Amino acid sequence: MSFVAGLGHALELRQRDVVSELRRGDSLEDVLNRHLLIVEEMCDDEILTSVLLLSPDGKHLTHGAAPSLPQAYREAIDGSEIGPAAGSCGTAAYSGIPVYVTDIATDPRWAAYREVALPHGLRSCWSTPIRHADGHVMGTFAIYHRTSCGPVKAELAAIDVIADNVAQAITWARDPDGRMQSFNVLPKQVAALQALAAAISQQASSLSADGQEAIDGVVEASRRLAEVVERHLQEPGEPFVASLRTGQK
Repeated sequence: MSFVAGLGHALELRQRDVVSELRRGDSLEDVLNRHLLIVEEMCDDEILTSVLLLSPDGKHLTHGAAPSLPQAYREAIDGSEIGPAAGSCGTAAYSGIPVYVTDIATDPRWAAYREVALPHGLRSCWSTPIRHADGHVMGTFAIYHRTSCGPVKAELAAIDVIADNVAQAITWARDPDGRMQSFNVLPKQVAALQALAAAISQQASSLSADGQEAIDGVVEASRRLAEVVERHLQEPGEPFVASLRTGQK
């Protein structure tokens, strides 16, 4: 199993605990710290990770989680203003695109923050926006190294996996009722799609070979969609696949 696949599997298992953790009163910081510790422990190199959250006014980044970053550094950047030259995270949140700084000591985007970062041995910082499902930026996810370096292809893929998982956790923490609505509505919609695909497939014999192949594709796609819904909405111990097939929850 590749690093990216292994990380994705580990975070998928971790994600199944998020709702129960939030329901029992764990803070979003506690939940995200557990995500980030998994990432740090699975990486071969020493890394330090963080999540910063975009303020309601969309102008500042506040502390979200950073289990291994020095507390003095976390406090120094908490509430920092975003902008075109606001370190890696502030620039990523401002521009809406990833910012991979390979050398904090020389990159002009770190001019205002390098004297805060360098004394703690932080030499590179790769930051990517964390986006809600509707596309708006909710914060940033960052990876720090104590050496000057840039991400390789596998690391870029891993960053996408991590940011997606963090985005889901933040969304559930902020809108738990919205997730429950997904539990109630989405499985029924998928079940209806599967029923429609099955009904159409019964008429496949009257179609050409191309038509039959297209119908087979719809049936297979609806099955895969059900698996995706199960993976992203399942809570531990719930027989979710069965509920998808019956349309009941």
